Amino acid sequence: MKPGFMTSVCPQQTVAELIATARQYGYQGIEFRVEWDHQHGVELGATPEQLATTRRLLADNGIAASCIATSVKFNSPDRAAHLPQRETLRKYIALAAEIGAPYIRTFSDSLPEEDAPARDHVMALAAESYAAVDEWARQHGIGVLVETHTNMRAHWARQILDMAQAESLQVLWHIGHHVSRGQSVDEAYPHIRGHVRHLHFSAMPGKDVTDADNRRTFELLAQDNFQGFFSVEVINPQDPNGVLAHHIAKFNEFMQATR
Repeated sequence: MKPGFMTSVCPQQTVAELIATARQYGYQGIEFRVEWDHQHGVELGATPEQLATTRRLLADNGIAASCIATSVKFNSPDRAAHLPQRETLRKYIALAAEIGAPYIRTFSDSLPEEDAPARDHVMALAAESYAAVDEWARQHGIGVLVETHTNMRAHWARQILDMAQAESLQVLWHIGHHVSRGQSVDEAYPHIRGHVRHLHFSAMPGKDVTDADNRRTFELLAQDNFQGFFSVEVINPQDPNGVLAHHIAKFNEFMQATR
């Protein structure tokens, strides 16, 4: 298990500055949030030379591009609305391959809460969309991740995986969203066990997620020899350095508890 952070923690930093920050605090990976005018420059409009420079800087400094966090969303009940999202995802798959990021974050939420037939319809369309990009993703060696975001419960994410039958499709686990809606870590994990490839990690005091929740997440994944990233996602904090220092300390504390 490795520590990383999303560029949302330090949105004004360039790639070189993000790398310096990662090395300063002991983080091993950077997750690039695209489409939000961050200063890293890893965007669809970047030139091949810019992307090659980013890949070289990361490699030279021993920092991984852990994930590309996109806004691609497959949650519409209208199939036509999925088509442009599929094309955007294909472009990001090619971008991820250019900089050496193994995963792309996508959404399939929010889902209808109380209307099961409507929810099943949306999830079936999401599965269809993920299946439609599967060959392209596999050709580029990229994993596509559906996040347990907003009201996406773990068993619904698993249902999408099962329906899609897409080799490239796996799960980005963010416990905060389902914990805040009453699905505990222990209730969620059996549904997505073996499919978690990346996590969004927040240990901010006063939030829905407790240290016990985070510690249990580390324990469960350690038992399964998880080798991926816990990527700090705190959006536009007033004190980025404080957030990074706090989270690396928490990461080390939770890792120690697994030994």
